[in-house]
Amino acid sequence: MERLVKVVFFVGLLIYFLMAVVARTPAEWGAWVALRAVPNLSLNGVSGSLWAGKAASAQVVVNRETMDLGALQWRLDGLSLLLLKACMNVRSTTIQGEVCYGLGGRVTINKLLVDQVPAKVFYNNPGVQIGGTGNATVQHAELTLRNGGQVEIKDLAGSVTAQRMAINVGTGWFSLGSFAADATENGRGGVALNITDIEGDFSVQVQGDLMVGEQPQLSGVITPKETAPQPLKDALGVFMEMQDDGSYKLEWPIGG
Repeated sequence: MERLVKVVFFVGLLIYFLMAVVARTPAEWGAWVALRAVPNLSLNGVSGSLWAGKAASAQVVVNRETMDLGALQWRLDGLSLLLLKACMNVRSTTIQGEVCYGLGGRVTINKLLVDQVPAKVFYNNPGVQIGGTGNATVQHAELTLRNGGQVEIKDLAGSVTAQRMAINVGTGWFSLGSFAADATENGRGGVALNITDIEGDFSVQVQGDLMVGEQPQLSGVITPKETAPQPLKDALGVFMEMQDDGSYKLEWPIGG
């Protein structure tokens, strides 16, 4: 019993020490953790402490496109330091959730919500313009950050919605509709997507494969509904193979 009391007392002192140190550690340390956990992230106007800090503005570069996250706040879970990792609850106008950075560049994400992401962030091609916005929910993910900024996804459970999607391949804008996708790890360190339509002029059954930092690979079937405008059907025929039932076989990039 005496030994148990000593252990509890020691743990209590350790927790108190961590809390006291963390509360007095400058926010720049928290910014360092965030920068290590999120590749291509930049923070400006950092203030507060490691325990609870904020950045006046935050941006992240995805697929060579800069995404503005707005003012970013974080709060550190001090007990996570006992597990040799730093877990932060982060919040801005665009994102909220928990991000942990541990030994060996291991990043764990839990209950992360990302709102109103421009669709062009996910496909950057000079010959194709993409319009619309996307939202993402990550229930759980485990990532490993490699040297050189490479990201390897070990585990992923999440979903994505794309709203009011549109495309312009040089002949004008075409509305595509809204879509949803389940997101899982693809077994090669990237993301596998199962994409279906929510609303619009097309029925969609498409599988997606995305390696971090690369253009997405898409394959499946797109079927125009009766409401689909003829010019858009004609445009589909330029890039896709029409099937006997009136659907179009999608392979993107073309010839992929």
